Amino acid sequence: MSSIDMLIARQFGDIANIVHLHAQERPHHIAFIQDERRLSYGELDATMDRVATSLQRDGVRPGEAIAIVAPTSIEYAAVFLGALRAGVAVSPLAPSSTPASLGAMVEDCGARLVFVDGASAESLARAGMARGGKRRMIALDRSDAENDLDDWLAP
Repeated sequence: MSSIDMLIARQFGDIANIVHLHAQERPHHIAFIQDERRLSYGELDATMDRVATSLQRDGVRPGEAIAIVAPTSIEYAAVFLGALRAGVAVSPLAPSSTPASLGAMVEDCGARLVFVDGASAESLARAGMARGGKRRMIALDRSDAENDLDDWLAP
């Protein structure tokens, strides 16, 4: 029985460890496909580590929350899973929500870091959450937010 099978057979486990074990045993297998892009389990595991390290660097502690307001993407999944690896709660917020609702949900979850796409960043700005406020917005799609994901990630 492989280590992945043993982990899955346990009564309790976590997805971050399953991804890590899968990356060790099958690093070149494809984890995600989006359009023409592919991300292997090895690449996903490394990106999850970079996300977890970046969250820790920025002072986000286990049990605290981040918010993600963006359509589904490889970057979305990597940030979500990396946050779980760091013990951080994730508030996945629907980008189709009204600006006022998005603002209220971000405020309610207490996230200091908000991962967005361009349209969601504009919605949050309309809700009064502009750049330079108490929350940092990080763009998952290379749009004009405070920081691009690639720039934010630890090496």
